[in-house]
Amino acid sequence: MTIVTALALTLAVALVTEYGAGYRVPGLAVIGLYLVFYWLVNRWRRRGESGKSGEDEAEPAIDPTELPTSGPVGRLGQPGLVAVWTVSNLFCLLNPFQLAQIVRQLVGNLGLQARERRSGDDGRGYRTKVDYSLPFRGEWLLYNGGTTPATSHSWDVLGQRYALDFVQADEEYRRHTGRGTRSGDYYCYGQEILAAADGRVVAVEGRVRTAPFLGWGICDFLARNFVGNHVLIEHAEGEYGLYAHLIRGSITVSAGDQVCRGQVIGRCGHTGHSTEPHLHFHLQDSADLFNGMGLPVRFTGLRVDGEPVDGVLLTAGIRVQPVD
Repeated sequence: MTIVTALALTLAVALVTEYGAGYRVPGLAVIGLYLVFYWLVNRWRRRGESGKSGEDEAEPAIDPTELPTSGPVGRLGQPGLVAVWTVSNLFCLLNPFQLAQIVRQLVGNLGLQARERRSGDDGRGYRTKVDYSLPFRGEWLLYNGGTTPATSHSWDVLGQRYALDFVQADEEYRRHTGRGTRSGDYYCYGQEILAAADGRVVAVEGRVRTAPFLGWGICDFLARNFVGNHVLIEHAEGEYGLYAHLIRGSITVSAGDQVCRGQVIGRCGHTGHSTEPHLHFHLQDSADLFNGMGLPVRFTGLRVDGEPVDGVLLTAGIRVQPVD
């Protein structure tokens, strides 16, 4: 949401300056303006999040920023990845498909914020109506995600507040072999993604090509959908699971299909706004991606860091796998 807000502010200032004052802001100045807005918004957001922290606040099991950064951009570390990703996001404004999505997400998030203020409930205490299994086989690393401002994938984007990003990693937390510039270098790429519970498919997007410039930290600002290829499944009334960034041509279901827990629905890929191949999974309470409130999910029948557990909320930095 920091990136989206900074982009919106930059666009607003550029338009007001050009059509209000008759001065067109130079391209390099636009980039500089965006970086300033990004820094200010991120600082404001972090300050707001720290003010929300309470006794139940938790830290990630492992700080994702301390993990190896994939690809050639890894030589610059996490700050380098963030810088390249932030600047390249500016070009999303030139893509009419993504610009429309950015606006819808901003408007939808404002509505969700108002809804949260009215209820006074941030959703952390929600209990799902059905049990959910991990949406894959084998051991995966939760790279991003949690249920507090400190651990959340993106706390201020309410639809994705409890989103989880899964990758596969070796003992040193490296996620690929070679240089990391080819999709096949990544351990999780092409792995089967499974339905986490029974349900009905309500939406499918499968036309997005693999994001270019893998390993360089460049956002795919040319994609027709920044969510990438995805499947949205209604698992229960008011509980919709989003499985995102799948490989084009790998999705095995269509809208209206009934699916069973453990059924293959696609393969892990690198499409849309994805820094590297991974599975993005989250629950929300609406079939509308931009107007659904994010919901925390407890998984059953799994091992966490090798220990069997049941009905747990996951936090970034842990390794998980199904018991079976």
